[in-house]
Amino acid sequence: MKGILGILFFILALFILAIMLMGSFIISNVRKFRKAVKDAAEQQESRYREEISRQRQQYSQRQTQAHETYEQPHVAHEPSGETIIDNRHQKRADRKIFDDSDGEYVDFTEEK
Repeated sequence: MKGILGILFFILALFILAIMLMGSFIISNVRKFRKAVKDAAEQQESRYREEISRQRQQYSQRQTQAHETYEQPHVAHEPSGETIIDNRHQKRADRKIFDDSDGEYVDFTEEK
């Protein structure tokens, strides 16, 4: 009887030890996971702040450029009596519409 009781006590002790080891393993993995999630959140927040900072800087540069490069609109009076007002920046107005690789530009005339 004492031998069986000793074996049962030994099995119970091994079972408790196994549960403690599994609990320790699970707790350490949960801690690692929480740390990884926290690091990822901090990284994402850092990237977000950098992006917002970059956008603010670009926006402020555009505002500065817009105020510095403001020009009076170009007004043209056509012989037909129409008035054409061009508000585009001079560099943009002088830009080519077609690339050299687009081929030759030919005026279209409708035949009846």
